[in-house]
Amino acid sequence: MIHNDEQVLAYWNKPDVESMYDKHLLNAEIHLIRQRLTPNAKILDAGCGEGEGTIVYSAIPGVVVHAADFSETRLALARKSLTDCENVFLKQVDFLGEYTCDEDFDFVISQRFLINLMEWPLQQKVLLGLMGALKSGGRLLMLEGSQQGVNSLNDLRSACGLAPIPVRWHNLFFDDDLLISFMQQNGYFLVEQDGLGTYFLLTRGIRPTLDTALDWDCEFNRLAALPRMRDLLGFKTTFSRIKLFVFQK
Repeated sequence: MIHNDEQVLAYWNKPDVESMYDKHLLNAEIHLIRQRLTPNAKILDAGCGEGEGTIVYSAIPGVVVHAADFSETRLALARKSLTDCENVFLKQVDFLGEYTCDEDFDFVISQRFLINLMEWPLQQKVLLGLMGALKSGGRLLMLEGSQQGVNSLNDLRSACGLAPIPVRWHNLFFDDDLLISFMQQNGYFLVEQDGLGTYFLLTRGIRPTLDTALDWDCEFNRLAALPRMRDLLGFKTTFSRIKLFVFQK
């Protein structure tokens, strides 16, 4: 029998799999994280995937980025795009196993990484390890799937006569309240919550009622992902399947 973690690793080791097919959403996620990073910081990009976020974060003046992933296939793709980034250090790491890690990071980033751990106790274990990599006052920028966000978006879709969007087989989304309570119990406090509710509302709620020929790379989605659109409509965590949780050590 193949365990869940082995199934997930096999999935991510397929060269034709992409971490996010909706590049407008991906870029909006990266922008949300990038806004909170500061110059001259030491950053751990945990579960870096193909390095699409890593390359953006590495362009911040004075930063050093340690990018880690458990999939050699993902890291091979990341190396291709990061060849000219001398301030980026790539490493294959199994965060569920034994690994050595510096404990002086200013920021740890987890972008749709922890949802690939399909059991809550495993997510808890890795969360504590990531927080342990931070120096005092350091911050975990955790952009992960939210079950409450899934529910609110599906409620909207139901009101529009649309079928729910399920969580994918290899993901376990977080219960917001359970996550925050767990982190507080371990001495880490929530600094901020944010999300991309406007984008999900427009692209997964409104547009499907108007157009059955849906594709990710279209003008509607490009406009929906603009920061100005987000500011105008004001939806952050509501309807957002992916939420940003900022925890401080």
